[in-house]
Amino acid sequence: IKKRDYEQRVIQVEKCSFTPLVYSTSGGMAPQAQAFHKRIAELIAEKTNEEYRDVISIMRVKLSFALLKSVLMSVRGSRGKSSHKREIPISEVSFNLIPEGLTGDFIFS
Repeated sequence: IKKRDYEQRVIQVEKCSFTPLVYSTSGGMAPQAQAFHKRIAELIAEKTNEEYRDVISIMRVKLSFALLKSVLMSVRGSRGKSSHKREIPISEVSFNLIPEGLTGDFIFS
């Protein structure tokens, strides 16, 4: 339903098409995302005179690393500078996704 709503608006207002790219955290793709990647790889291979299999392979590797990076960022948080850090012994760390009672950036020793 959501896709249909967006698609109708995009077709009527923007005069183009709408294809959501849906991925799993393990690298699986929805059928429309697969078709999109195949088409983009075909166009790149044709334009650069490269083999399709080489182009799609590189695209899949880059996608895998991008997905891995986004999963790690959501689990670990940003590694940017922070003014408030404290060390916590690894024995006291809860490995839940959202530790209870802890806020801010921490360094685990």
